Amino acid sequence: IFNEFLEETLKKVFDPSLNLFRLTSENRLYPSPTSSLTENHLQLFEFTGRMLGKAVYEGIVVDCPFASFFLSQVLGEQHSALYSSVDELPSLDPELYKSMTYIKHYGGEVSDLELTFSYDEDYMGQLITHELRPGGKSVMVTNDNKIVYIHLMSHFKMHTQIKDQTRAFIRGFRSIINPDWLALFSHPEFQRLISGDNVAVDLKDLRRHTQYYGGFHDKHRVVCWLWDILERDFKEDERALFLKFLHQYEKPHLLARVLLDPLFMIKVPDIGSEFDCDTIGSVIRGFFAIRKRDPVNRLPTSSTCFNLLKLPNYQRKATLRDKLRYAICSNTGFELS
Repeated sequence: IFNEFLEETLKKVFDPSLNLFRLTSENRLYPSPTSSLTENHLQLFEFTGRMLGKAVYEGIVVDCPFASFFLSQVLGEQHSALYSSVDELPSLDPELYKSMTYIKHYGGEVSDLELTFSYDEDYMGQLITHELRPGGKSVMVTNDNKIVYIHLMSHFKMHTQIKDQTRAFIRGFRSIINPDWLALFSHPEFQRLISGDNVAVDLKDLRRHTQYYGGFHDKHRVVCWLWDILERDFKEDERALFLKFLHQYEKPHLLARVLLDPLFMIKVPDIGSEFDCDTIGSVIRGFFAIRKRDPVNRLPTSSTCFNLLKLPNYQRKATLRDKLRYAICSNTGFELS
């Protein structure tokens, strides 16, 4: 339940309509420069950072793709001698990066462009001028200082403009996650740690680490149907939904084999508690459950807390395929039955 609470909370917080975060042209999240319009926005940023830190600490995968320049700041990479704001600018605004590149390679006198060390922003219909350096509004950009201008503009857009929001988010995140741990990752690796690995579901590996209870076993007819349906009949997006149906994550976690506790389990419904080990009693109860008539009105269900799939003993492979597809695509919760 906590996993679902955390996932739904973060999904709401990262919704651009709340104006805490914005999306780049590549649909990547970063703090909104106008988030101050939201009451207590800095407390919300700190809370969001703490929630995301909790997710990472617990190995809970959340679907929130961040702009790489923002991840670099969370990791503290901007303090590296090799860091360049200009190199990170395309991850925020590709068009602005093109403009800066144009200025850098401009063949004539840059002063002809009549640029100054300032940036004009339309803030709720009001034009606000930000100076990139003290007195910047009256300092012209020339061939001699254009490189300084490009760096200052890049730094303003990615750091200065959202420094308070970013600082609050990082404060919350690092209250859970030790900053020394973050030094182990580059920002692409960090994104994969947050949102899971963008790879196909490895069915063979999942099957190899599956446990069976209540009379089911790897060679059981229904179990063989299940794996065959997943491999042959389901598309990749349906396999991702199946994965989410099992433990709430559509993408495999980087440390799935380590963090999946308990391992994926399949059992016959209604033979005991979620934690039943495969005792003689549970096998006997499972045998009688399996012998029941075709449960055509039952759907497969799961206990995501235990990575447990409760699979009725369908008599036809087509029934299993249809019921399983309906269950994983319904996007429902505890009311599924």
